[in-house]
Amino acid sequence: MASRALLMSDNKEYEQELLGRDARQKHLDAIADAAMTRVMSAIAGRQPSVSSHFSYGASAIHPRHLVTWYLFGTDAEWETAKTNGLIADIERLTRAELVIGGYSAEGAQQMMVCFTSDEDIQRETGGDYWAYFK
Repeated sequence: MASRALLMSDNKEYEQELLGRDARQKHLDAIADAAMTRVMSAIAGRQPSVSSHFSYGASAIHPRHLVTWYLFGTDAEWETAKTNGLIADIERLTRAELVIGGYSAEGAQQMMVCFTSDEDIQRETGGDYWAYFK
């Protein structure tokens, strides 16, 4: 009987942990989304333009597990963004905006800011975005 009661207690504690993690994940996802929106506003007039952006990760486990992606339409645009400093600016702004939005400074320094092009996704995975980003 005692082991059954302990198991039930452990299950409730684990359920609570999962609920807490889910709430933290939603909160951190909202911070990341808002930060990326501010970055996109800050670079709105810059060329080449970012065609899309998104983030994912298990940041509720640890903030370093966040990954942000910024996509350019073509490889040539991606290369131009590297050479004209846009990629460096996006990376710097993303980390700064995360912290401004309430993300931990340590997590913002350790998370990943990534870039690619739609052409690269087509070439590498035949346009299978899920396979490319897994």
